[in-house]
Amino acid sequence: MGMNIAPAQRYESSIKKLFPQGEWWDRQFSDPESDVSLFVKAKLGELLRFRQRMSELLDESRIETSSALLGDWERARLGAVNHGLDTEQRRGVLQASGADSFNIETIKKTGRLFGVTVTDVSFPYRPAFFGHCRFGADRLSSPAAFSVLFVKALPAQEGARREFERQLSLTILAKYITHFIYGGD
Repeated sequence: MGMNIAPAQRYESSIKKLFPQGEWWDRQFSDPESDVSLFVKAKLGELLRFRQRMSELLDESRIETSSALLGDWERARLGAVNHGLDTEQRRGVLQASGADSFNIETIKKTGRLFGVTVTDVSFPYRPAFFGHCRFGADRLSSPAAFSVLFVKALPAQEGARREFERQLSLTILAKYITHFIYGGD
Protein backbone atom coordinates (compact mmCIF):
# COMPACT_ATOMS: atom_id res chain seq x y z
CA MET A 1 0.00 0.00 0.00
CA GLY A 2 2.61 2.60 1.11
CA MET A 3 4.65 3.17 -2.06
CA ASN A 4 1.77 3.51 -4.56
CA ILE A 5 0.18 6.39 -2.63
CA ALA A 6 1.15 9.94 -3.55
CA PRO A 7 3.41 11.74 -1.03
CA ALA A 8 0.63 14.15 -0.06
CA GLN A 9 -1.69 11.31 0.87
CA ARG A 10 1.06 9.51 2.79
CA TYR A 11 1.82 12.65 4.80
CA GLU A 12 -1.87 13.29 5.45
CA SER A 13 -2.32 9.72 6.65
CA SER A 14 0.76 9.99 8.89
CA ILE A 15 -0.42 13.26 10.43
CA LYS A 16 -3.84 11.78 11.17
CA LYS A 17 -2.21 8.84 12.95
CA LEU A 18 -0.69 11.32 15.41
CA PHE A 19 -4.17 12.27 16.67
CA PRO A 20 -6.12 10.21 19.20
CA GLN A 21 -8.50 7.57 17.90
CA GLY A 22 -12.22 7.55 18.45
CA GLU A 23 -15.60 8.41 17.03
CA TRP A 24 -15.27 12.17 17.66
CA TRP A 25 -11.94 12.32 15.76
CA ASP A 26 -13.36 10.24 12.90
CA ARG A 27 -16.21 12.77 12.53
CA GLN A 28 -13.69 15.64 12.54
CA PHE A 29 -11.60 14.06 9.78
CA SER A 30 -14.67 13.21 7.69
CA ASP A 31 -15.72 16.89 7.65
CA PRO A 32 -13.30 18.72 5.30
CA GLU A 33 -14.19 22.09 6.90
CA SER A 34 -13.56 21.09 10.53
CA ASP A 35 -10.73 22.77 12.41
CA VAL A 36 -8.85 19.49 12.66
CA SER A 37 -9.09 18.81 8.91
CA LEU A 38 -8.01 22.37 8.09
CA PHE A 39 -5.08 22.02 10.50
CA VAL A 40 -3.96 18.77 8.81
CA LYS A 41 -4.19 20.42 5.36
CA ALA A 42 -2.12 23.40 6.54
CA LYS A 43 0.57 21.17 8.02
CA LEU A 44 0.50 18.98 4.92
CA GLY A 45 1.40 21.97 2.75
CA GLU A 46 4.32 22.86 5.04
CA LEU A 47 5.64 19.28 4.99
CA LEU A 48 5.44 19.09 1.19
CA ARG A 49 7.32 22.39 0.81
CA PHE A 50 9.93 21.20 3.30
CA ARG A 51 10.34 17.89 1.47
CA GLN A 52 10.83 19.70 -1.83
CA ARG A 53 13.62 21.80 -0.31
CA MET A 54 15.11 19.05 1.88
CA SER A 55 18.15 18.35 -0.30
CA GLU A 56 18.87 22.07 -0.64
CA LEU A 57 18.59 22.51 3.12
CA LEU A 58 20.87 19.53 3.70
CA ASP A 59 23.48 21.07 1.38
CA GLU A 60 23.27 24.38 3.24
CA SER A 61 23.70 22.65 6.59
CA ARG A 62 27.27 21.61 5.74
CA ILE A 63 30.15 23.99 5.08
CA GLU A 64 31.50 21.77 2.28
CA THR A 65 28.36 22.24 0.14
CA SER A 66 26.85 25.50 1.38
CA SER A 67 26.48 28.35 -1.08
CA ALA A 68 23.48 30.54 -0.21
CA LEU A 69 24.22 30.52 3.53
CA LEU A 70 28.02 30.73 3.30
CA GLY A 71 27.96 34.31 4.60
CA ASP A 72 25.88 33.21 7.58
CA TRP A 73 28.37 30.42 8.33
CA GLU A 74 31.18 33.01 8.25
CA ARG A 75 29.33 35.46 10.52
CA ALA A 76 28.58 32.70 13.02
CA ARG A 77 32.05 31.10 13.08
CA LEU A 78 34.35 33.96 12.16
CA GLY A 79 32.44 37.10 13.07
CA ALA A 80 32.93 38.54 9.57
CA VAL A 81 32.27 37.72 5.92
CA ASN A 82 35.27 37.11 3.64
CA HIS A 83 34.02 38.99 0.55
CA GLY A 84 37.45 39.11 -1.10
CA LEU A 85 37.76 35.32 -1.42
CA ASP A 86 36.16 32.94 -3.89
CA THR A 87 33.67 30.31 -2.70
CA GLU A 88 36.20 27.47 -2.36
CA GLN A 89 38.62 29.64 -0.37
CA ARG A 90 35.78 30.77 1.90
CA ARG A 91 34.81 27.16 2.55
CA GLY A 92 38.44 26.28 3.26
CA VAL A 93 38.78 29.10 5.76
CA LEU A 94 35.57 28.02 7.50
CA GLN A 95 36.74 24.42 7.70
CA ALA A 96 40.12 25.48 9.05
CA SER A 97 38.48 27.69 11.67
CA GLY A 98 36.71 24.86 13.46
CA ALA A 99 37.38 25.30 17.18
CA ASP A 100 37.26 21.54 17.66
CA SER A 101 40.10 20.91 15.22
CA PHE A 102 42.70 23.56 16.07
CA ASN A 103 46.22 22.13 15.80
CA ILE A 104 49.47 22.74 13.93
CA GLU A 105 48.03 21.22 10.75
CA THR A 106 45.11 23.68 10.94
CA ILE A 107 47.58 26.58 11.10
CA LYS A 108 49.47 25.25 8.07
CA LYS A 109 46.23 24.69 6.15
CA THR A 110 45.09 28.24 6.92
CA GLY A 111 48.45 29.50 5.66
CA ARG A 112 48.11 27.55 2.40
CA LEU A 113 44.67 29.10 1.83
CA PHE A 114 46.28 32.55 1.82
CA GLY A 115 49.47 31.62 0.01
CA VAL A 116 51.64 31.63 3.13
CA THR A 117 54.00 28.70 3.70
CA VAL A 118 54.19 27.97 7.43
CA THR A 119 57.56 26.39 8.27
CA ASP A 120 57.30 26.00 12.04
CA VAL A 121 54.86 26.45 14.89
CA SER A 122 56.16 26.48 18.43
CA PHE A 123 54.87 26.99 21.94
CA PRO A 124 58.07 28.13 23.69
CA TYR A 125 56.62 29.01 27.07
CA ARG A 126 54.69 26.68 29.30
CA PRO A 127 52.42 28.05 32.00
CA ALA A 128 53.66 27.71 35.54
CA PHE A 129 51.72 25.87 38.22
CA PHE A 130 52.04 25.96 41.94
CA GLY A 131 51.12 22.98 44.04
CA HIS A 132 50.04 19.62 42.79
CA CYS A 133 48.78 19.40 39.22
CA ARG A 134 46.17 16.70 39.26
CA PHE A 135 42.45 16.36 38.83
CA GLY A 136 40.58 18.36 41.42
CA ALA A 137 43.65 20.14 42.81
CA ASP A 138 43.63 23.89 43.33
CA ARG A 139 46.35 25.88 41.66
CA LEU A 140 47.31 29.50 41.46
CA SER A 141 46.78 29.80 37.70
CA SER A 142 45.06 27.77 35.02
CA PRO A 143 46.95 26.27 32.06
CA ALA A 144 45.19 28.74 29.75
CA ALA A 145 46.41 31.76 31.71
CA PHE A 146 49.43 32.47 29.51
CA SER A 147 50.11 30.69 26.23
CA VAL A 148 52.43 32.08 23.59
CA LEU A 149 52.42 30.82 20.03
CA PHE A 150 55.17 31.53 17.48
CA VAL A 151 54.29 31.00 13.81
CA LYS A 152 57.27 31.01 11.45
CA ALA A 153 56.63 31.30 7.72
CA LEU A 154 58.39 32.02 4.47
CA PRO A 155 58.17 35.59 3.18
CA ALA A 156 54.84 36.29 1.48
CA GLN A 157 53.04 39.21 -0.12
CA GLU A 158 51.89 41.85 2.36
CA GLY A 159 48.17 41.37 1.59
CA ALA A 160 48.40 37.60 1.99
CA ARG A 161 50.28 38.00 5.27
CA ARG A 162 47.69 40.39 6.66
CA GLU A 163 44.80 38.13 5.67
CA PHE A 164 46.54 35.04 7.09
CA GLU A 165 47.25 36.80 10.40
CA ARG A 166 43.70 38.16 10.59
CA GLN A 167 42.18 34.76 9.88
CA LEU A 168 44.43 32.93 12.32
CA SER A 169 43.64 35.51 15.00
CA LEU A 170 39.92 34.93 14.41
CA THR A 171 40.45 31.18 14.64
CA ILE A 172 42.37 31.12 17.90
CA LEU A 173 40.74 34.24 19.39
CA ALA A 174 42.16 34.82 22.87
CA LYS A 175 43.63 31.35 23.38
CA TYR A 176 47.19 32.42 22.54
CA ILE A 177 49.39 35.47 22.30
CA THR A 178 50.52 35.01 18.71
CA HIS A 179 53.76 36.23 17.14
CA PHE A 180 54.36 35.93 13.40
CA ILE A 181 57.93 35.63 12.11
CA TYR A 182 58.59 35.82 8.38
CA GLY A 183 61.98 34.81 7.07
CA GLY A 184 63.79 32.18 5.06
CA ASP A 185 64.56 29.49 7.65
